[in-house]
Amino acid sequence: MDQVSELQRQLGNAIRLGTVAEVDLAAARCRIDTGDIKTDFVPWFVPRAGQTIEWSAPVAGEQGVLLCPGGDTHGAVFLRGVYSDAFPAPGNAAAKHLVRFPDAALVEYDHVAHALKAALPSGGTAEITADGGVTINGPLTVNGDTEINGHTQVNGDADVSGTATVQTDVIGGGVSLKNHKTTGVMAGGALSGPPQ
Repeated sequence: MDQVSELQRQLGNAIRLGTVAEVDLAAARCRIDTGDIKTDFVPWFVPRAGQTIEWSAPVAGEQGVLLCPGGDTHGAVFLRGVYSDAFPAPGNAAAKHLVRFPDAALVEYDHVAHALKAALPSGGTAEITADGGVTINGPLTVNGDTEINGHTQVNGDADVSGTATVQTDVIGGGVSLKNHKTTGVMAGGALSGPPQ
């Protein structure tokens, strides 16, 4: 009978709900409150931990499931990801996959609308480093000031609805706007010849 009771205890303790109590970022471990037990520091699950590897640390108050082989918390691992009052679901649409960060930054994809959105809080920055190049296929709209450092080539017409200000020169058809000379200059109201 004692063996049956022990087996029942082990099975009952093998999977436990828990809440993160402390996080050791350097060791990638966390302590879990589960019932009247606070575990030692245990590892938490991540989606990938091989040659492709991810990092996203849990925070105190985050809920999940503590998996305890043999019902013993000493060999436990924490599977986080249970919504709670402290951290409720950030959305309720079946078509959306989203990640919301503590500073309110949001990355969202809606597979019904076919729309990808990334929104950063005020003052947020984004950087892409790709020395092999970046290609955008499709129309591009930029709202705000734009600075380009380096050679720029436009293969096609360019329309400017405002003023184009050039610091050095504009060359069109091999003719310098700044340094060209005009032929057939005559006094009076006659028109000059074309620029050279």
